[in-house]
Amino acid sequence: MIEGVVLNVMGEMEVGIMICGVFCVPITRKKWRLFVGLICLIVLCAGGDWYKYDDLFILTMGVGIVPVIFWTFVTEGKWFRRLAVYICSTMCLGLPYTCIDLIYSLFLGKGVEISGEDVCYRFLRGILTIVAELVLVIILKRKIAQYKEIVRDIPSGYFIVGSVCAFAASMIHHFVESISREYENVQFANFISVCVILVNIMFYTLGVGSAVLDIFRKRYKEESLLKEQYLQIAGNYVKTVRDNAKETQKIRHDIQNHMGILRYQLENGEYQKAQEYLAKMQAHMERAIKKTVSVGHEIVDAVLSQMQSEGQGIRWEIAGILPPELPVGDFDLCTIFSNLLSNSIEACMQIEEEKRYIHLEIRRLGDNLLIEISNPASQRIEVGKLGSITSKKDDKNHGYGILNIKDAVHKNHGEVMFESTEDKFTAQVIFHLSEK
Repeated sequence: MIEGVVLNVMGEMEVGIMICGVFCVPITRKKWRLFVGLICLIVLCAGGDWYKYDDLFILTMGVGIVPVIFWTFVTEGKWFRRLAVYICSTMCLGLPYTCIDLIYSLFLGKGVEISGEDVCYRFLRGILTIVAELVLVIILKRKIAQYKEIVRDIPSGYFIVGSVCAFAASMIHHFVESISREYENVQFANFISVCVILVNIMFYTLGVGSAVLDIFRKRYKEESLLKEQYLQIAGNYVKTVRDNAKETQKIRHDIQNHMGILRYQLENGEYQKAQEYLAKMQAHMERAIKKTVSVGHEIVDAVLSQMQSEGQGIRWEIAGILPPELPVGDFDLCTIFSNLLSNSIEACMQIEEEKRYIHLEIRRLGDNLLIEISNPASQRIEVGKLGSITSKKDDKNHGYGILNIKDAVHKNHGEVMFESTEDKFTAQVIFHLSEK
């Protein structure tokens, strides 16, 4: 009984490292869910060797329902995705098992059939599997930038496909293993195991490769849209500057006539008419010349001009100037400001017009530059999930804004932080300014 409990605990540790480590499914912070999950874990692990009994109900509870309930309660995210990741995790454990079986067989010169009933071997295999998974997690997270964001961006369907591939590879393994048992030659059986491992690796490589290619396809599409937006913003800003220049020239051409009229009215004591005429001149100039805000950078000025034209009914509060020595490229600045401001405008559109505002502050703190954008919010946002979920209906083509912001900031060795309350959302970007 004790051996069964220990093996069950190790089995759930193996699955847990796959789910939360390799596939980066977040653990819940809600205490009541953790409590329910703990009860399920106790029931699951205390079951011992129930699955050995020829009872369909016990087998279903021990192998299927209880683990699903446990991982559903202790993890966060959409239930279908968590279920798909759980199934994929359990199926993927077949590959390390097969590799360890082969090593064990080569080391002792025995066949691979020892893995069925040998408790000591199953215990050893569990330890080796856990160690191998932890090493894999460390390597993936250290070698691949933004690994969590990449994994969370993989569609749930790929985990289902991966589960099917892993299940097919497992069936091939068991089929070949049953055939190899007919032969007394251990070397031949080991050769068959090596072939099965290669087939399994092929299945996994195809599944991972397909997912990675799909991610790169979406990223390339998003980057192409960003470049198109970049050119459009720059073009609109140039047009605005040219239009303002033309209107300024027109006003300068007519200014002498206007001044003559004002002088005539003042000399004849028509002060009321002079005030009315001056007010009309001011109103005409405000209509003719579009207001532009400058923060000391042409591309960011262009983004602000574009966003102000899109965000109608929003009160804009802009303060600060970007330093000329800012070590960030124009394209990355456009990506950061356009995505942050687009998200702020979208948040403002969800509340009453009189409460809409966007506050942008740029200030220098020693050798660091702080860019802070805040806007009202209709509810508290879980900042830890930003970049992995989207509130938009077309979630297949949206949800990349935060990821693009993080990529642009991290590429330039900066930091990005988000803070949310019940009625306010704030984004902060910090860049280090090199000393000259």
